[in-house]
Amino acid sequence: MQKLDPNSKAQPLFRLKKLIRSVLLISAATSLPLSPALHADELDFIWQNNEGSGTNIMFLLDSSSSLDLPYMFIFALVDPATNPGNADVQAVNAVISSFNSQLENKDLVTPSLGVSHDQNHCPPEYASIQGEAHYNVCPIPLVDRWYIKEMDIIRDVVRDSLPSMVGNNVAVMRTAPNNQGFRAWDAAGRPAYTSRNQFPDPGQTTNGAFVIEAFRPINSVADAQELAVHLEDTYRSNGDDALFLTPITESIYEAYLYFTGGTSPWAKNTGGGWLQAHLDDIDTNAYSGGINGAYEPQMTGCSSNHIIMVSDGEPTYDWHANSQIQALAGGGVAWPTTGDITVDTAASHTLLDEFTGYLANTDLMPDVSGQQSIITHFISSWPDDVSKEILDTAAANSGGFHEALTDVTELQATLKQLLEEIETTSAPIVGYNALSTSVTGNPFDAIDQAYVNIWEYRDGHWAGNMKKFRINEEGELVDKNGTPVITEEGNISSNLTDYWSNGSDEGITTNGGAASHLSAVGQNRFSIPRNRLGNNVSLRQANFTLRPGNNQFSPADLGANGAAERNELLNWAAGMDTLDIDGDADLTDLRQSLGDQIFKAPTIAMYSNGNTATATVFTGSNDGYLHAIDSQSGQHLFSFMPYQMLKNVKNLQVYDETKYYGMDGDLVVWHNDQNGDYNLMGDGGGIDANEKLMLYFGVGRGGSGVYGLDITSRENPRIAWAVDEQTNGFSRMGESWGKVRTGKVKTGSDSSDVISIIPGGLDTGIRTLEGGQSPNMGNALYVVNGLTGQRRWTVSNTGADINIAGMTNSVISTPTVVDYNKDGFMDAFFFNDIRGQIFRCDFELDGNNISLDCGMIANVRENNENIYFLSDLDVSMIKGTPSSPANRLSISLSSGNRFDPLNDGEARNKLAVIFDYYTSGKPESYNYGGAGPISANQLSAAGENTVMSSNQKQLGWKFTFSHPEYKSFAQTLTYDNKVFVSVHLPQQPGSSSASASSQECIPADLGTAKIFGFTLSDGSPIKVNGQSLNYELWSGAARGVPDTPYMVTRAQSNSIASSLNLGVENTDLDLVVDPLARTYWLQLP
Repeated sequence: MQKLDPNSKAQPLFRLKKLIRSVLLISAATSLPLSPALHADELDFIWQNNEGSGTNIMFLLDSSSSLDLPYMFIFALVDPATNPGNADVQAVNAVISSFNSQLENKDLVTPSLGVSHDQNHCPPEYASIQGEAHYNVCPIPLVDRWYIKEMDIIRDVVRDSLPSMVGNNVAVMRTAPNNQGFRAWDAAGRPAYTSRNQFPDPGQTTNGAFVIEAFRPINSVADAQELAVHLEDTYRSNGDDALFLTPITESIYEAYLYFTGGTSPWAKNTGGGWLQAHLDDIDTNAYSGGINGAYEPQMTGCSSNHIIMVSDGEPTYDWHANSQIQALAGGGVAWPTTGDITVDTAASHTLLDEFTGYLANTDLMPDVSGQQSIITHFISSWPDDVSKEILDTAAANSGGFHEALTDVTELQATLKQLLEEIETTSAPIVGYNALSTSVTGNPFDAIDQAYVNIWEYRDGHWAGNMKKFRINEEGELVDKNGTPVITEEGNISSNLTDYWSNGSDEGITTNGGAASHLSAVGQNRFSIPRNRLGNNVSLRQANFTLRPGNNQFSPADLGANGAAERNELLNWAAGMDTLDIDGDADLTDLRQSLGDQIFKAPTIAMYSNGNTATATVFTGSNDGYLHAIDSQSGQHLFSFMPYQMLKNVKNLQVYDETKYYGMDGDLVVWHNDQNGDYNLMGDGGGIDANEKLMLYFGVGRGGSGVYGLDITSRENPRIAWAVDEQTNGFSRMGESWGKVRTGKVKTGSDSSDVISIIPGGLDTGIRTLEGGQSPNMGNALYVVNGLTGQRRWTVSNTGADINIAGMTNSVISTPTVVDYNKDGFMDAFFFNDIRGQIFRCDFELDGNNISLDCGMIANVRENNENIYFLSDLDVSMIKGTPSSPANRLSISLSSGNRFDPLNDGEARNKLAVIFDYYTSGKPESYNYGGAGPISANQLSAAGENTVMSSNQKQLGWKFTFSHPEYKSFAQTLTYDNKVFVSVHLPQQPGSSSASASSQECIPADLGTAKIFGFTLSDGSPIKVNGQSLNYELWSGAARGVPDTPYMVTRAQSNSIASSLNLGVENTDLDLVVDPLARTYWLQLP
């Protein structure tokens, strides 16, 4: 067998450069995301920008007349429908049954193999002249026969393979008749089986191949099923097909023209000998014009390109493209002799091996970034050694695959093997997000370490890893050998050695890193079924270990139909590579992948006494786990699979673009730091008195559920509490988005409680664009004891402890906490729902009784416009001025629909800023707008005359973006009486990146990022040296979905050059601000 030579290329999805801007200079935060991960259904950006990239697989299927013959010359002479007991009929049916049993995806693609019928049987006494094959020479009348066509077998194998090709772009061509001269020979009475060049017919153009299914992305099983249905109609023989031959080289030349956007030299029309049925089957989507015009090019800077030729015949009369191929590849060729009456199958008359070598080793589209080449593979089914050698040589020159079959029914296993080998060469989409920290964990020490979640999507498979790197004195992210992790082009460098590895990762995501230290199958992976989940439960118990055969987990726990399926799913959850993702044919070895984590960065828990520290790095994954990794060695400490993931393992192990999410929520570490030294441990190594270290997380898109883990003991983590929609008092909890905000409230003059504030979550009908206003899901906010999970208050529209009539929408934002007097205790918090309603809640202490009161203070959506507010509130304190001495809070919120980021719609998004004058206690009323909450109509337009309330207080202002395509997906930044907002503009049709002939790696083009800036007080343009700037301050390439802008400054200077940053981009904006009184500050998690 000629094997495929892997040669993969990685596609960058995010770019990271000028790392010093985003890592080193903001050095006060304990943990800082380097590159903001995507936040919601931004996968639309990946698939939109991935069109035309990835792996292009062209099936080139033989249509020669021999494929019309009975398989293995097994046939019946009676009708199977009326003679089911006939021995020959049973033999035919046995072939169908045996063949269908080998198909792997028959539950997804219904087999279509059936019995064909014609009247071309030559009675047995003439078998010596191969009457079944060459029925035209039978000297007596032909009779009926029922049989299985080899073409039908090939078609069903290809159809069955399609669900396994999710993530690829697939097309199908079939060979043209190549029967030039047949008409003249037929008109002469078919004197003998002879060479067509005895009967020249210059007007015939039935050479090459034709497209029956144009390239299309197979993004889901549904796409595969649709293509399978089409193939039933387009790859079959017609009753008037006759003497089709096998033009292998000509057909590959035509496929090359399709890939590169060329024009076929052979006109396709009935005048040229083409059957109308074949012309009707041509997929016109393959062309930029008509079927005799140019093909639509398919090659991009990111694509890997393959032709799979399936044929049962030798290259026959296969020299009509020789002149064109010689012009491309050179090479010498012998031409057939005129008058030669033998069938021309001579290898010396073709340039097959020269051409396949040219396709594989030449940049076929030099105007496109990178080298665009095509690898050619062959699966053949004729036995002689000479023919096998022809294709072995052609495959070897291409770096491709050739398998010579002895039986066409072996095609299924062979094609599966080939597709698996192609998968190892395909170019993945690669993304990353990161956490940086100091070695001690003290927020005021220099940041010098980074933990990077790297994920990839390749041909329907998602994988992930976490790797440790260092931040050098220049602010660069470097590996163990000092090699920059991020190239100037924004790619992840190949051949990195991370700090948890001894050797290079060779550019492979799952090599090295934490994945290389994963525990053996069945070890250090735990889950607790819901019916056994309680408070203060030790997590690392033997009976909770995910291991093969652990009967502590019932079929219901894993959503399985019976014990057999339970065992299969439990094997996967235990870390077994049951789907053979590594392609080594071993289904019982370790799955070396943490699982992808597309949206979230890791977080870190420090066990420090101020001098020395050990640390655990936590990360979620869409394989359903919370992973805990030792920061020093990369050792796998444990993985925890919440029960919500356990019962969804059946979906989590599915690999396709219909993304299933696992442990997708935000991770928040909170330290109950009683003595204020930022250290959990004392000098003696013990835990400081009454201190705890907690890890809070929701499962995010993975379902409903919030957990509080007590990780004070690094060796013995405990589930302190867990709640979900089935927990008494939490029935409105939706998908658990938003961070859990934890802190302390006073419960008396000398007492306090730890509380956690939990957003109600998301109604899944909204995320999946099925509508819904969350009447029963997500329209709530829960306040619980942060150490025990005991519910203290529920805020919702009805039936809650605190009822607010208008609170009818999902709440997914992270609550923003206010501590007025800086005593370390919560005084109030703010939150918003997804439709722009803003709420305020106040804690009030009366003796030893703590109460909570809440109300809606604003609704910044006007006239029920169809916009979504999915980011967090930005709340800032504005100091009074001589003319207006009272302090006030500014509350900023921007809109943009992350659930449908490419749909412009008609409504235009906005930024709204409202002002709250209650900065030292509970307001007299939450009706800030007079008769009710502030409405959008009561807000001034940015920069215009200020609208005042009845007591002459400024209510706020709004800015509406000029185009519906502009969307804001992140929290705003308020800095020095200015407010900044990031905006995303999706890639626009007609842009340079939309042209397939000039594309670079499309996933790198995620549209445009912009920053708008405003004066905080009234929304007017920012002024620098007396000159007003434009509202749009900066525009550049989007490196993912734009996150919150941030300001970088270290000196007490009023000139801040190049200080405003977005993600990893420095905007080069020069602003003038008031000097800072403090160089460093701390944002609580």
